[in-house]
Amino acid sequence: MSPSNKRKLFYIIYFALVLLPAVAMLVSGYLRGEVIRDVAVLLGFLGMALAGIQLISISRFHWLADALDMDKVYKNHHWISLLSILLIISHFMLLSFQNPVIASFLNIFKAPWMIAAGSIGLFGLLLIAITSVLRQSFKLDYRYWLLIHDILTIIILVFGMVHLFKVGYYTSHPLMKAVWIFEIAVWVVAFAYIRIIRPIRIGQKPYMVESVVSESADTYSLTLVPDGHDGVPFEAGQVAWISTNPSPFVLSRNPFSYSGSSEAGGAIRFSIKNLGDFTSTIPNLQKGQRVYVDGPYGTFNLNDPRMQKGLVLIAGGIGLAPVMSILNTLADRGDKRPTYVFYGDYNEDTAVYAHEFEQLKSKLNLVFVQVLEMPKSEDYPHRGYITKEIMLEHLPQNYKDLFYFVCGPAPMLRAVEKHFAAMEISDSQVHEEDYTMA
Repeated sequence: MSPSNKRKLFYIIYFALVLLPAVAMLVSGYLRGEVIRDVAVLLGFLGMALAGIQLISISRFHWLADALDMDKVYKNHHWISLLSILLIISHFMLLSFQNPVIASFLNIFKAPWMIAAGSIGLFGLLLIAITSVLRQSFKLDYRYWLLIHDILTIIILVFGMVHLFKVGYYTSHPLMKAVWIFEIAVWVVAFAYIRIIRPIRIGQKPYMVESVVSESADTYSLTLVPDGHDGVPFEAGQVAWISTNPSPFVLSRNPFSYSGSSEAGGAIRFSIKNLGDFTSTIPNLQKGQRVYVDGPYGTFNLNDPRMQKGLVLIAGGIGLAPVMSILNTLADRGDKRPTYVFYGDYNEDTAVYAHEFEQLKSKLNLVFVQVLEMPKSEDYPHRGYITKEIMLEHLPQNYKDLFYFVCGPAPMLRAVEKHFAAMEISDSQVHEEDYTMA
């Protein structure tokens, strides 16, 4: 099945699972005829279904690896999770408006058990929201946050289901019971895939460290080779999650873009900047050390018809990693399509892969423009940031027909988007990746 058809099927199933409880409620004939109560319960059903379905959206099912843009998936996950919280809060507030006594049930020690269970689920949702939004302010280690997230998710789903079934009126209909049992089964399978099935699959194809090369004071190229297998094929521009733990059964892995050629015969390379936590351990990796790789993921594919007239690759800082993968893949394939690279960094010391770019220029139909924010050289030609003027100076007249790939920090993406709008470049000709995704 093609990636586009996989994507369509995924969203059909996704929205069907979200709407199924609400549809079942409407057709069951068990509405009370009390508008506020019925609307409140409908919102609660939608909120609960949305909260549970998030396990599917972030499961990284291997079958969907080339169909979903993981950057968008994780951004949508945050917003949809917030929406589920708002729906469930609305459920509680509407019921409290109709019957003020219900508001007192927030005191779980005095509330009936079936109502207290719902309050516990609501508190769990709020804690997930608070810890997610304020994680960096609390300086909470990502692994600990993820453990808290997992525990709260289980609490929300378990107590939410207790509340739903114990209250009982709407779920007493056989259709409603069957629908919610099916939804729960889907959530359990998704959770089992995330924590059991996927680690087993990853563990079957481990890699080991071939080399760690310093590219600048804080950026390293990590090259891995297959350990006991032929390697896992990937496309330039895709991403993988990696872990150096002794076991593939870990709470968290770290996402990085491939930066080596997809034609490298099993070996894979990642370009990693020391930003703290896991990335600070990269220089300490030893040759032969085992690494687990969960990937590839991502929709970018150089065979896309939109890309055949030429590519414009725009990178900021370590956002250069996928660009290097694209360039090295084109070079190894002998692909001479016009390619324009605009690379922004701080200064000559932080810029990376200068030697590699020189080699690539002789193999590709390449225009390379490096823009430095604070160059040491007084007469450096491109000082500051990548702008519309710099791009237009080097792009051909048919620049609107080219395909644009952009990877960098969020502020850079927002600035480039404004330049694209001024240049009248269609959104359909642009692929963006925010390297602060995870």
